[in-house]
Amino acid sequence: MRDTDDQSKILDKIKKCMALTSSSNEHEAAIALRQAQKLMELHGISDLDVKAAQADEIQAKAGARNRPAGWENELAQTVAAAFGCRLLFHPRWDAGHWGFIGCGPAPEIAQYAFTVLLRQIKKARAEHIQTKLKRCKSVTKTRRADLFCDGWVRSVSGTISALADNTPHAEAVNAFLAVRYPELVPLKTQNRNEGKHLSDRDLADYWAGSVLGKDVRLNHGMGHQSYDCGMIGL
Repeated sequence: MRDTDDQSKILDKIKKCMALTSSSNEHEAAIALRQAQKLMELHGISDLDVKAAQADEIQAKAGARNRPAGWENELAQTVAAAFGCRLLFHPRWDAGHWGFIGCGPAPEIAQYAFTVLLRQIKKARAEHIQTKLKRCKSVTKTRRADLFCDGWVRSVSGTISALADNTPHAEAVNAFLAVRYPELVPLKTQNRNEGKHLSDRDLADYWAGSVLGKDVRLNHGMGHQSYDCGMIGL
């Protein structure tokens, strides 16, 4: 295989040829298929490579370098599922990134929706800490703020899931993962409340986030090509 730019150009040519194979003109379709096969053989490109080229990955900055909070992972997973994408986490020394993998405009829309929602939940979290947890010690403040975010994400997940894209792109996405990321490991997240007995105050933080999360709205844009991610009540 050539470098990334050359490979991308070759794959584009192959995809155009493959698109012509569905032509109603049998002669034209046969020629396009032979051209596609010739290009694949000449450049060492497999069927898996062609399928993988149908998908793309768009990344969004995460809130942690290598081990995101459980609530952030839940938010990213919910957004990815709603827009028909698979999700990866890329740990980095400066800031981790979430990768949304899908077909067509889906990964870009998912990245945008997640970025907007993450900004909103961080704002709501900061305000909750300032108004309700100001006198708590640092560890308790962080733990209870996580509960607030758990509630927020749980409420907003229903709103996001209502936008679910059921278009079948699994084959292309799985091919993309097989080509780009042949070795994946499970993501380890942070759950600061795991195994703890939650007090009434803890539960109050969770329900405060749940109530606020119910006011979040994500609306389909015209032609399902863009999304209006306006927030209400935050």
